[in-house]
Amino acid sequence: MAIIRRNFSSLIFISAFFWAGLMVMNDAQSQELNDKEKAEVRELVRETILKQPEIILEALQLLELKKQAATKQRVEDVLATQAKDIYFHPDDPVGGNPDGDVTLVEFFDYRCGYCKRVHDTVLKLVKEDGNIRYVYKEFPILGPESIFAAKAALASTYQNKYPEFSDLLMRNRGQYTKEKVFKIGETVGIDITRLEQDMGTYDGAINTIFQRNYALAQQLDITGTPGFIIGNTIIRGAAGFDRLKAAVDSARALQKKEK
Repeated sequence: MAIIRRNFSSLIFISAFFWAGLMVMNDAQSQELNDKEKAEVRELVRETILKQPEIILEALQLLELKKQAATKQRVEDVLATQAKDIYFHPDDPVGGNPDGDVTLVEFFDYRCGYCKRVHDTVLKLVKEDGNIRYVYKEFPILGPESIFAAKAALASTYQNKYPEFSDLLMRNRGQYTKEKVFKIGETVGIDITRLEQDMGTYDGAINTIFQRNYALAQQLDITGTPGFIIGNTIIRGAAGFDRLKAAVDSARALQKKEK
């Protein structure tokens, strides 16, 4: 309801501005509208809306199109100006082929059901292609357990255990308690005592990674998980194999064209 009222208010303002603009254009000598003219404009807007209520929908659709265009331009600017942080930040774990010609970036949360659903699809694509850099963007947005699991995963990089640990964390069903996360870590040969120490020692660095990923996601209009960036293509939400592969093929073709 609040959104409707806000959009309606915006419409009235735009309509009033439009009609006032016409009046001023019709009289090159006109200056600011006086009170009588303002009242006339308001009444004209009211009468027009009552006679043609469909203009409300048209105006809202126009506003939405302009909003989408602005968002698209902003996202394109972010992809261009912050490419290093998105694709090549040294603090981000990398899987697949580190020297791959196409980079696939994924923002994910271990507790996200959609991330779990698409996980094997992503790994299948990376393995079958053989030339994809897979950049992990830890993006814990589903509560304290998500944050703890993500911190443990990033701390495991100091033992060179991240890919296998992250994989099993994603496959876990149920809670992500400290005991459960550490038990999963043990199954891939992680020294849990050291892991816990590293989580404390590097807590500030890990939080910095989270904050950078949160900021990037916001600027890229990624509001949930999973979120993928492949070349200049952003896919928000779970996607099938064919769609992800098409984005990889498109990115690869564009690179060849630019060379």
